[in-house]
Amino acid sequence: MKKLALVVAALLLVAGPALGQQVREFTVGDKAVGWFANLTGAAVTGFHLEFDQPVTILYKVEVGGLVENLGAAEGIEFDFAGELVAYGLVELHWQPATAKVALFQWLAAGRPAGQPYFATLPAFLKLLVNGLVLLREQGPEQFQALLQAFFAANPELQGTLAEAGIPPEMLIASLMTAPPEGIMNLLLTLVEGFGIKSVEEFMAAMDLTSLLEALGL
Repeated sequence: MKKLALVVAALLLVAGPALGQQVREFTVGDKAVGWFANLTGAAVTGFHLEFDQPVTILYKVEVGGLVENLGAAEGIEFDFAGELVAYGLVELHWQPATAKVALFQWLAAGRPAGQPYFATLPAFLKLLVNGLVLLREQGPEQFQALLQAFFAANPELQGTLAEAGIPPEMLIASLMTAPPEGIMNLLLTLVEGFGIKSVEEFMAAMDLTSLLEALGL
């Protein structure tokens, strides 16, 4: 089974560079087909999947393991659990065919494994928020230093926030205690305020280097 998974992964990598992001999508008639390759380099125990609109999962097949949907077949977010070897593959079929994968993340023992895939700004912001909260829980002092470095690298952002009556010190203090929902609301406010509508625009609006490196993105 593991040898078969390696062969399949090799063929997919030859088929196109999109597998470098672990996700490949096709349209076949009135349904969409997604290939999700485990390129983490180790076995995984499941994955989290989100679409840009509600879908119905029609079909699933695995190469190199078995994972099961933990919830309903209809929805916008799905969690699968089980086992899949390194370089294993999951194929999913869904409708409507217009639905696209917005976020995908392999999991190992309930923790993120490998690089996430994101295709929309909300998905990227969700990854950013979840990662920041995890860093805060792991080391509050290091997290505070990271935020200070971020604001130091973005003086224009400091000026914009100061004009709105929100000095960086106040914002850092808030981020040190705010729940994930609060941080997400803050990011959405910034996004709307700057008129940002895509991941590319968000990354161009400020220097995210320190945050992305700390989060492994």
